[in-house]
Amino acid sequence: MAQTTHIGKLTHSGARSFNPVSKAFHWLMAVIILVAWGIGYYGGGMLHYGVSDAETAQKIWAINLHKSIATTTLFLIVARIIWRAYHRPPELTDMPAIMKLATHLGHWSLYLLMIAVPLSGWANSSSAGYKIPVLGLFTIPQLGPKNPALTPYLVEAHFYLSWALLLVVVGHAVFALKHHFIDKDETLTSMLPKQD
Repeated sequence: MAQTTHIGKLTHSGARSFNPVSKAFHWLMAVIILVAWGIGYYGGGMLHYGVSDAETAQKIWAINLHKSIATTTLFLIVARIIWRAYHRPPELTDMPAIMKLATHLGHWSLYLLMIAVPLSGWANSSSAGYKIPVLGLFTIPQLGPKNPALTPYLVEAHFYLSWALLLVVVGHAVFALKHHFIDKDETLTSMLPKQD
């Protein structure tokens, strides 16, 4: 079994510090998730088929752009999980047990949703018979045969999972800011570029 190392370390002052690879995964996925969510909301909720040719074309463009960006998280989350399996995060210190538990539950919820949301979108497109592009470079195979009867349920699942992901991401950010401005600890700065 491969030896497990730490994603980060405790500095001489006792502050947590993640290494550059972990920070890159964190911020790249944060940006992709928020951008894909915004485009998905615009294309899925703000635009409608059949209103006009222009709006229909705009909706198709937005949904395809959403899928093209969002599908990259499927590859990134696999890489991130593999990385984390062999590189443990730095230990939580100076934190009550209940806060440590809440932190771990929040992180696991985030990982679960980062897997469930793109998978539900992939299944949704597959059941509707649409292609699933990745950055406009290639397409990934469908998860199953076209099944229009299943599509409405998958659309609904993707909708609610996407909102759950947004809420967890926002909660993650709020607690990071709370640690920084109220608790005045290094939780937020541990994931920022190192200042030398």
